[in-house]
Amino acid sequence: MKDKEKRAIAILIVITIIVIIIAIARGVGNKKEKVEENTDVTPNEEFVQILDDGTKLNTSEDLKKMKTIDGMEITNIQLTEKGNATLLLGNITNPTDTTRGGFIASVKVVDKQGNEITTIDAIIGEIKPGESQQFSTSATFDYANAYDFEITKK
Repeated sequence: MKDKEKRAIAILIVITIIVIIIAIARGVGNKKEKVEENTDVTPNEEFVQILDDGTKLNTSEDLKKMKTIDGMEITNIQLTEKGNATLLLGNITNPTDTTRGGFIASVKVVDKQGNEITTIDAIIGEIKPGESQQFSTSATFDYANAYDFEITKK
């Protein structure tokens, strides 16, 4: 081979290496942008964990604490959101010696500063002494990042 041919091949090799490096750099940059987009799903949602199926699960310890209404206890509280529908669930137990419930309750959902996010109604069915039933209320908007809630008889 002549010197000119060797030089031309060397230049082609260098250009090929540069093109490959640029292509790899762009691919890595695009992957970083996609990851950043996906992690920005819950901006400023301190009390939210995203599950594999996209469901938002509230993680606030205060929200999970036992609540009482009319002598009854609400425990095992869980707040989730999926598809812009938020569901507040729990077990409501009547530890008293008389039948309780049979009324509408007001559920005031608050943020960490105690500001009201929303207030929702919930129906508390009649519960005999020592019995339990599921407590639930829902809304068609996302309040999964709530800090706590208060429940009162309406």
